[in-house]
Amino acid sequence: MLSAKTEYACLALVRLAAEHASGQPVQGRRLAAEEGIPEGFLVQILQELKRLGLVVSTRGACGGYRLARDPDELSLGEVLDLVDGPPSGAGCVAKPSPLGEAVAEALIESASAERQRLRGVTLADVAAQATAPGGMYYI
Repeated sequence: MLSAKTEYACLALVRLAAEHASGQPVQGRRLAAEEGIPEGFLVQILQELKRLGLVVSTRGACGGYRLARDPDELSLGEVLDLVDGPPSGAGCVAKPSPLGEAVAEALIESASAERQRLRGVTLADVAAQATAPGGMYYI
């Protein structure tokens, strides 16, 4: 399960991927309004994405955000790796036990396999699927 921060980061990046060809930056206010992301939260997310080298910003009246790389070169798996870090086994087991450790290990393996799969899905892939007739994307 993704955190709201991670989901919003992915959504913002896919929006920037969809508009990448225009070469024009996307204003944070517009991105927040069109994607239903709380503007204050989006500003924090975009600042982190900039720090991570995923987006660049332009100041001024015509300013905004653009992807730092081509959307064909950036995968959802890489985004998750940068924003969330590697899958972890941190859980809510009150008392460590062999069963709890086995469950945690299975969950880590599953999350790692999912992350690997997402490394093969680029932002361009998702943006193209979203604008295709039907607009549904299944991973």
